[in-house]
Amino acid sequence: MRRALLDDVHRIVDDLAETLGRSVMLDDPDLALLAGSRHFGDEDPYRVSVVLARGASPEAVAWFRRFDLATAGGPVRVPGNEALGLRPRLCYPVRAHGTHLGALWLMDDGRPVDEDRVRDACLRLGRILADRGHTGTLDGPLVDALLVQLVRGVDPGHVLDLLRAERFVDAGRRHVVAVAHPGGGARTSLEELAHRAARADQVVDHRIVAVEEFAVLVAAVRRSSPTPELADVPGAVGVSDVGEVEDLRELFVQAALAAFAGHHLHSGGVTRWGDLGPLTAFLRAATEPVRTPSLARFEELLDADRAGTAGATVAAYLRHAGDTTATAAELVVHRTTLRYRLEQVEARTGLDLADGRVRAAVQLVLLARDVRVSGLVPFL
Repeated sequence: MRRALLDDVHRIVDDLAETLGRSVMLDDPDLALLAGSRHFGDEDPYRVSVVLARGASPEAVAWFRRFDLATAGGPVRVPGNEALGLRPRLCYPVRAHGTHLGALWLMDDGRPVDEDRVRDACLRLGRILADRGHTGTLDGPLVDALLVQLVRGVDPGHVLDLLRAERFVDAGRRHVVAVAHPGGGARTSLEELAHRAARADQVVDHRIVAVEEFAVLVAAVRRSSPTPELADVPGAVGVSDVGEVEDLRELFVQAALAAFAGHHLHSGGVTRWGDLGPLTAFLRAATEPVRTPSLARFEELLDADRAGTAGATVAAYLRHAGDTTATAAELVVHRTTLRYRLEQVEARTGLDLADGRVRAAVQLVLLARDVRVSGLVPFL
């Protein structure tokens, strides 16, 4: 099926070139060559190099990105660039259902263009590329399994070869971002988040997998694109740095720890690993917090408290920086009840929750507990 679709793409490109009497090229959204017609004596050094390399150089990509090809409502005239060996050309966006799927290029030699024929070719190419998007990827469950294997560090070389063969990732042209949402019921939220980013042309492809207690969105983004802007979703979501697919295991850890930080520090929303600054060192250390007798007793108290009242009370108290009024309001208890609970924790552990240094240590204990329960520890 995929081979037949690509044959149709080449046929449309060749037929259009013969009709117009000029060279035609079709690129994907990353400006990698999908199909090219024969030359009509209008080729330039850039076109020749693209045919040989099957893709544009980083300098050429940067030049073309200046003209907002992905969002253009019609043909775009791109001026020549002598340094790149590039003559003027016309770019016609190829779309289907509002999604940017590629760019059709004609050499701009000043002659009029049969716009109706070009528009018809773009429509047909858009339908084919949309179908290719549905049939040209790996079987969904298999892709998910491959990504989980990559996170776990199982036979990464072979897994990467399989992912690259199907263009989920593409060496030299794409990065990946990991987005972690603790809890197995978060798939719907991550799907919505990914679709929003795709509509904004920020994500080339994505998959959502389950890793331990996390739902993880693995988003493939163009190397030349900025980090996707991800809107808030219910709960705490962590976003890794942009990195190489080979580093997906580390990106997953970054995203998961960022999600924990978001939960503990500001009760949810999107938290980016790169925005946490020095706190990242504390998050790493949280898996092995400093052990003191009082902290050990606090952990024992949390283990014995099956209702979770003590942990929830202390966590809320820390979130509100010791503000008993705000803490009582969140927990929906009277301040007298809150004070009693805190006094019981202090009496049973020897902790002084009025001491800022103690609060910081307790925060690490709570964070470390969440990390251990999630099953993230083997990845650290």
